[in-house]
Amino acid sequence: MRASALALLAFAPGVIGCAGNVSGSASPGDAEVTFSTSAVVVVERTIDTTQGNRAEASARFVRVGAGSSPQDALRAIGAALDLPGRGTCASVAALSGGVARSEPAQVVELLDVGSVSLEASGTETRLVPRQLPDVTDVVSGVVYARAADPSLLPASTRYVVHVGGSADREGFDVAVIAPADPSDVLVAGEDGGATVVARGTSIDLAWTPNGTDDLVYADVQPSAVRCVLDGTSAAVPPGSRAGFAHASLSTSLMDDAGTIVVHRLHREPLHVRGLEGGEVRFDFARTVAYLRR
Repeated sequence: MRASALALLAFAPGVIGCAGNVSGSASPGDAEVTFSTSAVVVVERTIDTTQGNRAEASARFVRVGAGSSPQDALRAIGAALDLPGRGTCASVAALSGGVARSEPAQVVELLDVGSVSLEASGTETRLVPRQLPDVTDVVSGVVYARAADPSLLPASTRYVVHVGGSADREGFDVAVIAPADPSDVLVAGEDGGATVVARGTSIDLAWTPNGTDDLVYADVQPSAVRCVLDGTSAAVPPGSRAGFAHASLSTSLMDDAGTIVVHRLHREPLHVRGLEGGEVRFDFARTVAYLRR
């Protein structure tokens, strides 16, 4: 019988946990080995007027021993999202290098859970299973992923994650709500054309608060700097529209020319029998070109 669950609360940023343990088999006299299983489903959309819009989805079901950190396991399989603190910036290299990069204490197993698909706006998109080569003897198993036309992975709608299940893993359905694209996150100076001209010491970003715990963050390229925007504490520029959240990006982070990729990040927890933790993560972005003057 398929289990069903409805994820209703925003998942705390930067956390994907394994709150419980499953005992493994142990021989007499051996210490009991415990395992925990979590999952991460990621839906990404990017609106880019120069290179074209794109979207992709992935799902990973991770089983690790008690000696391994879930976050380290996610990093080992390329599923972690490293963010600086709210209202701060950091280089992407520093964010990924600031956390212990040592290999997990035990092998990370990516579980085969049968078919996995995402249903949105009446259309079902099946993710393609791929056997991950066990090159390092640390990570092995199945990754589910698919690049798709953005129309198949829309914003501002209800998604259902369908997991078919396998011989030793029960299937389930989970309903979650995708956020809007960050089209309402306005970069000062972009109204006059496709390219923002960055002058002075900073540029203003403004958006309409939606009353959720969604994060708005920006990647500045090619300098590879990531900033989490905090509209609750930023000063409101003179003449700006009332009711908007505001944050600023320092022009010192920018090269002479490049792009600002603005993201809206929304997370919902997975509460499913057989999983000790996990999340569905929506990361929707749009790209804005800039020139620094």
